[in-house]
Amino acid sequence: MKILVTGAAGFIGYHVTNRMLENGHAVVGIDNICNNKDLELKYARMNLLGITASEVEPLKELVGKNGFRFIMMDVLDRDSVDALCKKESFDIIIHLAAMTGSATANMKPARFYETNVTGTMNMLETARLYGVQHFFFSSSSTVYSAQASSPLQEDDHVDTPLNMYAASKRSAELLCYTYAKSYGMPISIFRLFSVYGPWCRPDSVPMQMADRIMKGRRVRIMNNGHMVRDFTYIDDLLEGMDAALASQPYAANGVPYALYNVGRGKPVSLVAFTQAMEHSLGRTTEVQMDPTSPLVVGELVEMYADNSKLERELAYSPVWDYEEALPRFADWFLEHYGKTFHM
Repeated sequence: MKILVTGAAGFIGYHVTNRMLENGHAVVGIDNICNNKDLELKYARMNLLGITASEVEPLKELVGKNGFRFIMMDVLDRDSVDALCKKESFDIIIHLAAMTGSATANMKPARFYETNVTGTMNMLETARLYGVQHFFFSSSSTVYSAQASSPLQEDDHVDTPLNMYAASKRSAELLCYTYAKSYGMPISIFRLFSVYGPWCRPDSVPMQMADRIMKGRRVRIMNNGHMVRDFTYIDDLLEGMDAALASQPYAANGVPYALYNVGRGKPVSLVAFTQAMEHSLGRTTEVQMDPTSPLVVGELVEMYADNSKLERELAYSPVWDYEEALPRFADWFLEHYGKTFHM
């Protein structure tokens, strides 16, 4: 299969690209390499794929390991995206490019909407025009509103978003459904729950937590410490994606569209996760219990997935518990912290 991965320099994009190459696919990756605090990690991830940072420039095609081809390209550059897809005739598009982070989204709503919604529209339209056989989109568990309760199910309430990031992802989901219904385009969506692992985003909870522990700073947990999340190790996402791409989306009412929660499916308190992180890093820190409600910043108190649909339709369920996965993350973090990347 010939596969296009958008956001290939990102955390998930890197791992997905690497997995697709290992599976023997021909992979082209695009990313705009936006200049933010993730830049060091983006170039480090690209280096692992055989792409040298000093050679990267807009619209220049570079060749890395296992025939991987990379182009610095923005999904908002409709003409360039269109030309690329017309030329390559991709079988699959894995659309991961996005701006992330609830707090940042509330400060820059227009930019988030443009990238996450218009960017998705651009990719869907080129997929329609050039006969892509399967379109994969990564959404987020943040789409679930305060009216939903854990364990979260795919048909829970999602139409009163708590922040602009959630609104942009939900809008993109709706575009995906419309393209599946109107044009018969097979589309699969994963709603991801707190994915982490080596080469993680600096603004993710595990990275922020590890950084504060290493610097001897307090770890603040809202709602007086009662915060529950569903931490999903990157390997579980990759296995789930293999399962999703191996079959066509389930066609409910004739629409080739499938949406799945992808999380470990086990509630983990942030207090317990912090303690496990301390143990994995061999350091201790002080935990500050903050009485502020997470709803103030557009987050739920408890978020963990019901994976029954994923199990039923794709015969797959995540398996990595945080107690087993965190030491793997910590080993990577300690090896590269302050060397490959700085926070």
